[in-house]
Formats: sequence, C-alpha cells, structure tokens
Amino acid sequence: MKVTYSGHNLKITDDLHAHILKRADRIESRFAGMHELNIVLKAEKHRFDAEMMVTAPRVSFYAKSHTNEVVSAIDSAADKIVSQIRRYRDRVKDRRNIAPHREVVARLNPNDEEEMPLEVDMPEETPAIVATQEKFASKPLTVAEAATELQASNAAFLLFLNAETRQVNLLYEMAKGTYGWVEPLFA
Repeated sequence: MKVTYSGHNLKITDDLHAHILKRADRIESRFAGMHELNIVLKAEKHRFDAEMMVTAPRVSFYAKSHTNEVVSAIDSAADKIVSQIRRYRDRVKDRRNIAPHREVVARLNPNDEEEMPLEVDMPEETPAIVATQEKFASKPLTVAEAATELQASNAAFLLFLNAETRQVNLLYEMAKGTYGWVEPLFA
C-alpha cells in the first residue's frame, strides 16, 4: 500500500508522521485490497482539515474532517473511512448471499423444453414413478399474489419464487378458501 500525505500551511512532524502511519495500518487491516491512501492536511487560523482518499481496484472511499486539533482531524477522517469500508463489505457480503434473479430463474427453469422422465429404484412389486418437468411462473411473487394466481389456475398447488426472500416457495390449497404455505429453511 502506498501512503502519501501533504500539509498545507502545516509542517508534518515525526509524531504526526507516526500517527498517520498508525491510522493507515488500521485502515489497511480493515480493507487489505487497497492500493493507495492519500492524506491532505490543511491549517487555517484555529481550524485543521484532514482529507483522506483510499483507492482500491473497483472502489474508492473519501472522508473529510474539520476540528480544532490536527490529530483529532486525522482520527475523525480515518474513522469515517473505516465506517465506509464496513458498510461496503456488508453490502458485498449481502450480495453474495442473495443470488440474482436471472440465475435463480435459470436454475429453476432449465433451457431444455422436453419432458425429462425420472425413474426411481423401488422394489419390484411397485411400479416405476415417472415425473414430468412442469414450468411455473418465473417472475417473483408475494404470497398474496401467489394465492390469487393459485385461485385463478384451479391447480392443487403453486410453486413460486418469493419476492421478499428470493427463495422457491410452495403454496397449496388445504380446504376451500384456506391455503398452506411452505417456505424452505436453510440452516
């Protein structure tokens, strides 16, 4: 990681240099993929400004702070950068857990349109079970919309992609006017 810093109307002392490197190490421990850290320190009358910019392969973070002490300005800007990094990592982690809609639909509806027989090995006294591949609505539905679609189709059950959880759910008719809902639970 490359650390660059400059001072406008301010002399960078050894103590200030050590503090900047300490904060840079803290930021790098939170986000190891960064390439460069730029720090600009400015002094105007009784106010100190610290600007930090972290650049990484596909993202950059920027923070600015104004205080009465130069060390607290550096700390405040570094804390803002760490907070931005934390939010960014949480967003990336959330995106990894939720598969995009197109991928889910592609997994649930393979391209081959022909019926695929499925034979299950059973004892000889029972006949082989043959299942055909059924298509279902690929657009995400809420549970209420799925219930309306099930009523309209006069089918026994409806397999649908839940709009809130992005998981496949099953809605079935129990008695006239009541429905059962099955949602998978992945541990």
